[in-house]
Amino acid sequence: METQISIESKVAAAILERKVASIEIDGHVYDIAPPSVATLILVSEIVAELPVVTTSKDDNDVLYKVLHYAKDYRKLGELCAVLILGAKGLTQTITTQKEEKRFFGLKKRKIEETKTIDKKAELAKLILENVRPSTMLNVIITRLTDMEIGDFFGITTSLSEANMLKPTREVE
Repeated sequence: METQISIESKVAAAILERKVASIEIDGHVYDIAPPSVATLILVSEIVAELPVVTTSKDDNDVLYKVLHYAKDYRKLGELCAVLILGAKGLTQTITTQKEEKRFFGLKKRKIEETKTIDKKAELAKLILENVRPSTMLNVIITRLTDMEIGDFFGITTSLSEANMLKPTREVE
C-alpha cells in the first residue's frame, strides 16, 4: 500500500529541515536536503555559467560537440553537489582544541583552531570521479522536480506583475 505525502507534511519537512532522501556516493551516504529558495538561486547561478551548446540531429556532430564542450562542464558536479547538500550544507566549520607546550613542556596553553571544510567541492569531485552520466542526469532531473520550481515561478511572476502595476513616478 502506497502512502501519499500531503502538502502539509512537505511544508513541515522543509521547515524542520528533514532529509528528503539519501544517496550513496563512493561508499558514503549523503542526506538529500529539502528544497529551499536559496538552493534554487545557487542552482540558477551555476546553470547560468554553463556554456550554450547548439544541437543537431547528426550523430557525428553530437559526438564531436560532447568531446569539445566536456571540459567546460565541470560545473555539473558542483550542480549535483548543491542539489544534494542544499544551500545550508555546503560548508562545515570544525573547531578543535590543541594543547601547545612551551618552555620545555612545563607551560601548557590550549589553542582553539577553527577550520572550514568545503563540502560542496569535495562532493563535486566525488561525483565527477565516481558517478555515471546516466545517474547524474537522474539525480539532476529528480532533484529539480522536487525543488518546487513551479511554486517559485508563481511567486516571482506575481511579484513582478505587481511591480509593473505599481506606478514608479507620477506623470503630469
